[in-house]
Amino acid sequence: MKELGATAVQDGGRVMPLDTYSRRLAVELTGREHWGAGRGPEVYSGRDHVALLCDLMFTGNSMMDKQLLGVENKPFKKLVGLDPERKFFSAREVAMSKGLNDMLTGFQKRRAVDQQARASEDERRALDLFEAANKIAGLAAGEQLAIVPDSASPTYRRVGLSGAAPGTEPVQAALRRLAAAYTSGTGLDAAVAEFRSSIDTLGKPSSNESRSVSLELFYNRHAPWTNTQIAYGLAMVLFGLSRLFWRRSLVTAAVIVTAIGILEHFLGIGLRMAILERAPVTNTFESLIWMGLFGLLVCAVAQVFNRKSYYLFGGVSAAFISVLFAGLVPLADRTNTLPAVLRSNYWLIVHVLTVVASYGVFAVAAVLGHVYLFREVLLARRGTAGQPAGGLSHPLIAQSYRTIQIGLLLLTAGTILGGVWAADSWGRFWGWDPKETWALISIVVYFALLHARYIGWLRDFGLAASSILGFVVIVWTFYGVNYIMASGLHSYGFGSGGELWVALWALGEIAFLIACWVRHSMLLRAASAAPASARESVPPSIGASPATT
Repeated sequence: MKELGATAVQDGGRVMPLDTYSRRLAVELTGREHWGAGRGPEVYSGRDHVALLCDLMFTGNSMMDKQLLGVENKPFKKLVGLDPERKFFSAREVAMSKGLNDMLTGFQKRRAVDQQARASEDERRALDLFEAANKIAGLAAGEQLAIVPDSASPTYRRVGLSGAAPGTEPVQAALRRLAAAYTSGTGLDAAVAEFRSSIDTLGKPSSNESRSVSLELFYNRHAPWTNTQIAYGLAMVLFGLSRLFWRRSLVTAAVIVTAIGILEHFLGIGLRMAILERAPVTNTFESLIWMGLFGLLVCAVAQVFNRKSYYLFGGVSAAFISVLFAGLVPLADRTNTLPAVLRSNYWLIVHVLTVVASYGVFAVAAVLGHVYLFREVLLARRGTAGQPAGGLSHPLIAQSYRTIQIGLLLLTAGTILGGVWAADSWGRFWGWDPKETWALISIVVYFALLHARYIGWLRDFGLAASSILGFVVIVWTFYGVNYIMASGLHSYGFGSGGELWVALWALGEIAFLIACWVRHSMLLRAASAAPASARESVPPSIGASPATT
């Protein structure tokens, strides 16, 4: 299957290996790139994604009755009359579902009256499900793939079992022999070699396309983002254990593992840029991975100047979370073609990279806020919440404050430069587009936070809690505007999915802050009741003054 997966195919406006095409197809149909044995749909469980494509292309209409299409949302399944206890459904079941057909008919009637009518969340699910079912039906009926390069045109010629572009009959004949070998289970390697040779005889990809296909195969098989997650996760564990024993050895090991993670992170981004020939911030997936890398790099530099700080731990944590969540983005959304509005490399680098980088730095500030609240509030001993001697801030608070300053500088600069881009692209600097409005709200929130800290309205606890609340606003600006509001001129960033998980995260943060506030109040009362001599001996902690930040 590896040799077959290396075949170049043109889809979605670019040339990619069949390996990538089949991965995207697997996600579109089943919800995942791969399923462990016994965990996914029976026809795909524990199997290769290229084999799934072959099943769909070579076994005909039998695949129409295989329970392959993944549907997770139980309320949606109840609404359209599908069994809510089942996870997978066949394409034929979807096509014949009265509830689904009625829902889509209603949406089409609305669109006929109002071309601007937007599909509801359930209607989007129904549209996606029907599209996936139609994909199965098309492949089962012999849908042609663009696999034969044409020296006279940048468009590849299409070939399928049921038809082929003029002049590609030898490739079609080889494809039919490959199908026979696949269904009989004999001589597959020879059939694949013949199939690829027949394509090469009629035309070969350009040198740039061949390079991109080779790099993408390495990218898919090396899995840099999995390696990055493992490295960052292990580094976090080592940093945590270093607080208990073997401090110097474990910190050294954590730094080494972090460096390995950064190298894998750079490798992943570098490969994407080489494959797609563009800056890595044109969709949610790329924004998340760039966000984590920049935040970690800022923290690595800061750690050099303050070796006793928590910057590196905060950066590793933020990078781990960003790469982890990037993995939840649908595969088809990770390598989409570049919208026309984003084809200015200059503005991509100056505006989008700057804004997304600020999100990474704000994520670090939020991580440091969490660490402070865990250590100095939830795990603090009773009677340790007095005014520290000398009016010094806790080191974690000073570090969170500095990262917020850097993030605010980047966000403000990026937003202003975005206005310049808007003036160039849309003829106006500012138009109160939802994305623009929430960018401004985010700037105001963080300016207010820093100002309140500077004049003494926020003490250590207040700044730690505010760094978390501020990041909730950032998440809404980044995710909520694109995935929930999904309106305005920034349509190239829109998407769907994940609303429940983001809402649960936000509620979890609020519950965490309420618990910290209750605990903090108890500590303050206990500290105020303690003898004066005991309060004077308390080290810098919860009640720190903003004087030194």
